[in-house]
Amino acid sequence: MNPIIELSNKISCAIDNKKDRKICGMELGVFVPTPYAESHGATGSQAAPYIGLDKILKGLYLTREDSFIDIGCGKGRVISYMVSRGFPCKLTGIEINPDVAEVALKWTSRYPNVEIIEGDAFGLDYNDYTVLFMYRPMETFTFKMFIELLESTLTHEIKLYYYVDEQSGYYLNDRPGWTLLRRQKMHFVKGLFIHKEPQRYSVWTYSPGNAN
Repeated sequence: MNPIIELSNKISCAIDNKKDRKICGMELGVFVPTPYAESHGATGSQAAPYIGLDKILKGLYLTREDSFIDIGCGKGRVISYMVSRGFPCKLTGIEINPDVAEVALKWTSRYPNVEIIEGDAFGLDYNDYTVLFMYRPMETFTFKMFIELLESTLTHEIKLYYYVDEQSGYYLNDRPGWTLLRRQKMHFVKGLFIHKEPQRYSVWTYSPGNAN
């Protein structure tokens, strides 16, 4: 790896760790492999960089009537970011790995509008949420099943932020009901290489009324 990129990424991670300590009282950045890869098609727990979240969630406005969920929230970096932005609505994270979910439960207990659910994302009713976030918590085949679950159950429009969508984001292309709002790559952001390799994200809306 280019030593400049590696050093820059280390600086970016150090900045993230400092923010973690301020908001959460602990660091959230260490990657945790998942024991649920074969059984559920889950991926490991990896924390999204705060600068990356600034970019992907730019322009996001939430009222008290909204409800946000991070699917595969890991230790809660995205929830930490949302807390730091002062969004007034309910903020939910769901995490299948109980050991990882326990970390998120521990630090979020001080925030009354945050809920962490330990369990399978396929067991929720997403009509309870208006904004969904995913930091590639699933392998491609599982992501496809999840999208089909949304399409078969949603009764109102939702917005989906999908970070690291290279492997499976194509599945939403030209799919009835789905509208692409933005798709960009991120690597060098605000003077730092926030990822060791470029990563892409996309932002979508899904409208059940336009799916037929």
